[in-house]
Amino acid sequence: MHPDDRLAQARELHRRYPVVDCHNDSIQAALTGDVRYNPLRYRPARPRRLGESGESGHWDFPRARQAGQSGQMTNLLVPWVKDGPHARRILRAYRQLQKEIAAAPEQAVLARTAAEVELAHREGRVAVLLAIEGAEGIEGELDLLHVYHQLGVRSLGLTWMYRNEVAEGNWEDTGAGLSPFGRQVVREMNQLGMLVDVAHATEQTFWDTLEESSAPVVCTHTACRSLVRNFGGHAPSRYLTDDQMRALAAQDGVLGIFFSVNRELDDDAAGIAELARFFAHAAEVCGADHVGFGSDLDGGFPPRGMADVRALPELTAALLELGFSEPELAGILGGNWLRVYRRVWGG
Repeated sequence: MHPDDRLAQARELHRRYPVVDCHNDSIQAALTGDVRYNPLRYRPARPRRLGESGESGHWDFPRARQAGQSGQMTNLLVPWVKDGPHARRILRAYRQLQKEIAAAPEQAVLARTAAEVELAHREGRVAVLLAIEGAEGIEGELDLLHVYHQLGVRSLGLTWMYRNEVAEGNWEDTGAGLSPFGRQVVREMNQLGMLVDVAHATEQTFWDTLEESSAPVVCTHTACRSLVRNFGGHAPSRYLTDDQMRALAAQDGVLGIFFSVNRELDDDAAGIAELARFFAHAAEVCGADHVGFGSDLDGGFPPRGMADVRALPELTAALLELGFSEPELAGILGGNWLRVYRRVWGG
């Protein structure tokens, strides 16, 4: 098949099926500006509105709609400052997102269920789902989980890079895993119907969480450790082993492949074709029903050929090139996330 025909087929799949990405940091860019991506050197960060097609960064409502994207889980917290204040930062990000959506209601809607994502797909809008990256955000208070859930937060990452009251992150790994309070948090999230996310978890934290959780566990943005050549500033535990991927799938979880393949392969020339091979490896190991998008756009480093979210159909075309079937792609594009959302969140 000619590449142009394959790309046309990919775009048709994006029209037919909901396309869902389970992690980006784009609301942070709207809050603080595109520090990393500002093309004007030695100038202040360029502010960005999510309702306008930006010249910098990776994601906004218009560009997502151009890509045929239906759902985006966006992150309200990156706990760069270990000591906080985390709850205040989460609420600031939440309010900013409210304003962004209110300014562009024809483009985006805040969603809390899989059905609302599917409705947005039919309407041609982007359903924005809320996540918190790092249990620093609950500041040791189980009650804050309930408050965030009432606000619409549907996913909590147990850790970022640092150790917190719940668990250990990749930069501070002593082998301790989940704390006793962390086990309480996992059980409370199961009761509330919140996704338990083990992205950035250490290996012991990962295994402790799967043991503790009565619901499927997800890893929203990661990659295949066996394919990574350069761990860079990350510990190896940032990436899942084949055994971890199989264990996640055995509990009906999903792992999101993030898009920093050029860094993982230590190859600036690595592009979308190389990224697609990570999806192929994960699907071979744990089944295509347990793999999805976890781009980390506006937080990671997309490869050559993926300047922003508008290149998503080219990734789908690369997956077609590798021989994925239409049912498999319907799952990877978004169906796998929607299945887990239904199971964990209910109606």
